[in-house]
Amino acid sequence: MITIKRYFFYLPFIFSLIYSNNLKVKPIIYTLYSSNGSDWVYEKKTITSFGTGLGIEFNNRSWSIMVDYLQLGFLGEINHGLYEYSSKKGLPYIDKSKDADGYWSEYVKAKVTYELNTIKVHLGIFDRQWGFGKNAIHISKKAPSYPQFGFDWKINDNLSFIYFHGFLNSGIPDSSQSVYYNNEISQRTFNISRNIASHRIQFTPIKDLELGFNETVIYATRDIDIHYLIPVAPFYPIENYLGDTDNIQMGFDLCLKIKNKQRLYFGFFMDELTPEWIFNSKNHNWFAYQLGYNKSDLIFQNSYFTLEYNWTDQRIYKHKYEINDFYSHGEPLGFWAGPHAEELLFNYFFELGDYDIEIDYSYVKRGLVSRLVVDDNYNDTHDQRYSDGFSSRDYYSCSIKRDSRIKGLKYILGINQTIFDNIRLNDDSNYISSNKLSLELGIFYNFNSNQ
Repeated sequence: MITIKRYFFYLPFIFSLIYSNNLKVKPIIYTLYSSNGSDWVYEKKTITSFGTGLGIEFNNRSWSIMVDYLQLGFLGEINHGLYEYSSKKGLPYIDKSKDADGYWSEYVKAKVTYELNTIKVHLGIFDRQWGFGKNAIHISKKAPSYPQFGFDWKINDNLSFIYFHGFLNSGIPDSSQSVYYNNEISQRTFNISRNIASHRIQFTPIKDLELGFNETVIYATRDIDIHYLIPVAPFYPIENYLGDTDNIQMGFDLCLKIKNKQRLYFGFFMDELTPEWIFNSKNHNWFAYQLGYNKSDLIFQNSYFTLEYNWTDQRIYKHKYEINDFYSHGEPLGFWAGPHAEELLFNYFFELGDYDIEIDYSYVKRGLVSRLVVDDNYNDTHDQRYSDGFSSRDYYSCSIKRDSRIKGLKYILGINQTIFDNIRLNDDSNYISSNKLSLELGIFYNFNSNQ
């Protein structure tokens, strides 16, 4: 009876929401065929991905709600390292289907926003990307979406402050809890908690110059630490106050607008700093940086050209305590290729009649990443970059997108060449190389093809 009364209490709200003119409910469907697996996998394998789900949008003066949920399927022989060498968004898990051929996973994005004057408060499961580049070295969209809350505060036209707190997946089992979920029927594993808190200041000191400063902390083994819920307090002294058990990162980025719709941008990320050792071969200075250039309306109106270089130290995003790694669900929270990597990318987007055309080139080079590399450098041993060799990927792509006469329906045709060199599938396998040409065909309904 109590439960029934509770439902009746919410009925007016539910009906007002359903019949509101501000509510939109839409089906989401997509399928994407790749003849040789593109950069999804190293081998020459045909892969078809598809998804079905539901999208919900609600807006009024102060509130907005957005939900996208899809069940994802993959046809073809894939491994759990799907997307490892791709900037495509990572998945929280990939399971082999028990009832049919193929694999399955999920995609979810949900966000509630409340706006009050100059402050927007957010709660949900969604992505963030900080910086001015196409890819990001500090906070990126590579890792699966994670639960978070925070706010954006526009202090004035030239100054903004951003804060958020998120809950990550460490992938490290908590043996103290798993015993309760282990019997003859099944076994479940709980992970030790890992969390992120971050704040950012963005301001425009002079015309055509934008600056951003970030500070982030990764902490674990407790659900929420109230010390990191103070948005305006610097995290570095707090981390020292708590006993130096967490992992602090800092960074900044800038963007300079120049004439003829051109921009130069630079990003810097710092994971460890020992100032007195900056110029020593043995050092604790673990950096990442980004340098880029883009130009609008190059050749065509509504076109966008980007040239970008990203570089990460071989120890960055890692920590002496593995629980504090800058990762979630096994994917880096920063640069998509992780530590010990570099990337040169070229991107050109333009509109030609009813068609959106995008040309991409990316060269990625990545060296060994291991706990031994990290531990040796904490012990003042300096490992030369690429001393154990490196693997690489060349990626050439051209895609054509067109909106149909049906609202929300989009067709995609693409061709790409992927060259993998010296790739290792797992610790027990040999190194392989491959050169493959893939044709891609896709249909997307109410779903962004770039997600």
